[in-house]
Amino acid sequence: MSNAIGEESPGRPSVNRWRRFGKDLLYVNEADGHAIGWLDLKTGARVIKVPTHAELFQRAVTEWLSAHPEMSSAVMPRLDNSTGEGPPQNSRQLSSLRADVEAHRSAVANSPCDDSEPWFDLTKNLPGQSVRTQAIARQREQPVMTWVARALGVHTDERAWRMGEKGEEFVAYELAQLGDHWRVLHSIPIGDQGSDLDHLAIGPGGVFSLNTKHHFDASIWVAGNVFMVNGQRTNYLRNSRHEAQRVGKILSAACKMPVRVRGVVVVVNAGSLTIKEQPEGVDVVYRLQLRRWLQEQDLVLEQASVARIFAIARRSSTWVTRGGR
Repeated sequence: MSNAIGEESPGRPSVNRWRRFGKDLLYVNEADGHAIGWLDLKTGARVIKVPTHAELFQRAVTEWLSAHPEMSSAVMPRLDNSTGEGPPQNSRQLSSLRADVEAHRSAVANSPCDDSEPWFDLTKNLPGQSVRTQAIARQREQPVMTWVARALGVHTDERAWRMGEKGEEFVAYELAQLGDHWRVLHSIPIGDQGSDLDHLAIGPGGVFSLNTKHHFDASIWVAGNVFMVNGQRTNYLRNSRHEAQRVGKILSAACKMPVRVRGVVVVVNAGSLTIKEQPEGVDVVYRLQLRRWLQEQDLVLEQASVARIFAIARRSSTWVTRGGR
């Protein structure tokens, strides 16, 4: 799978950020790896190596900057005063880059998610935030018993919540390594019944609802629709499938376009994981394989779509249960 942006001939360009030796450059390459050009994110200067692809370069940079508002707000003021370098190029197209970025960001900001409801930004939620709250509540209810149980290694609800918290932190670490083309949210509260989504990953490979299962040193066996932990059947697959369907309906309604969501059960710290056959409609992935697994998925979303879905998903108001959801 390539980290691609673009639409038609001469192929889908890739956009890669390069930061080293005090430089911060955004490279746009053709599908075969040949350079189309690059943008200096510190100065706003552009170099177009293939003049005939100037429009493709502009579109790719526009989508990247609109998907990275923290960068575009710093770069855009420099674009008006910078001059492109290299072979002769379409100056009209290049001079409109700043306007294109602003228009693209405005379109995303004013997409169907831009409603009048108050909301808070879910990007501030920490991994394991919801289960941590549950663990603290159990500890406060029975502080002495909690301390004794920890000292003796006795399994309690408080310990189970703490294990869940650690598992989500482990998975969040893997997701943080995905790269600039991916967007991730953690601990998303859904509805008003205390439900939450451990992780939501949005990227070129699609949209994924990830459910973390931390079973230290356990023997896990998966075959079709059967998921067993130390010989005991669980409801993990059914729950993950239901969760993905629910998340898909919510995002589709909020985006006003179909959003397909794949459910993933992420196994953490198991002693062994045997997958005889992947279940239908859900994927089971070991935590250490998660990053590569996501990056190797077929390209299904352009960066503009990733940015739009993420702009909607990050709003807490998106996940409030309404009639019909």
